[in-house]
Amino acid sequence: MARKYEKIARELRERITNGTYPPGSTLPALPELMATYEVARETVRSAVSALANEGLVTPLSGVGTVVRDLGTVDMHSQPGDAHPAWGSTTGDDSKIETVEASYDVANHEVAQRLGIGRGDRVVHRVRRYYKGRHIVLLHDQWLPGEVGARIHSETGYDPADKDAHERTDLYSFMREAGYQPAQTTERVSTRMPDPDERDVMSIPPGVPVLITLRTTRDASQIELETSTFVATGDRAEQTYTVAM
Repeated sequence: MARKYEKIARELRERITNGTYPPGSTLPALPELMATYEVARETVRSAVSALANEGLVTPLSGVGTVVRDLGTVDMHSQPGDAHPAWGSTTGDDSKIETVEASYDVANHEVAQRLGIGRGDRVVHRVRRYYKGRHIVLLHDQWLPGEVGARIHSETGYDPADKDAHERTDLYSFMREAGYQPAQTTERVSTRMPDPDERDVMSIPPGVPVLITLRTTRDASQIELETSTFVATGDRAEQTYTVAM
């Protein structure tokens, strides 16, 4: 025999599935659910927790229990692209937000990926990719400091300025500055999100993230940039088309 919270969770699940509570909407507040089902607060909490554990909803402080959009988002990234063709392929409710762009020093991992010394100067850029109100992809990118400085001096575009106008993609800026991106290596894996990723992307318990590590080199095998893409594992998918 199903327990009370399981019956409530089933009814709410059905309403989410049939569109009564569409993606982005909020479930009724706990007091309203308590009155509707004539149950105690803990019973309602257990029902909502069950839905959250399934990835159907996300409790947000000050907002309520928000129904998650579970539509699949194809990253549409191809080896050699400067970044996913966001917006043109994911819809009008998509956007990219640059939250950081500045000079920094390379830690051990970044230094290894760029073939430079630990502590060397790098440009660090951080972006968030939205689908609707939810962030589905985080992008950290590093360029050797000399690459960033040369792009700035030769093209007028400063990759270390988060408010700089991007009239084209970064690879095009590289080519204008005299660099020739020739090879991209990508490694794809999965893991569980760290606390910051879980918080920023509102990832439910038990949902992994899809990790793509990318490094771009010129014809001489000199590293020009390296990136880490972190995507929500229950929504993101990646399709590659490779010439045979």
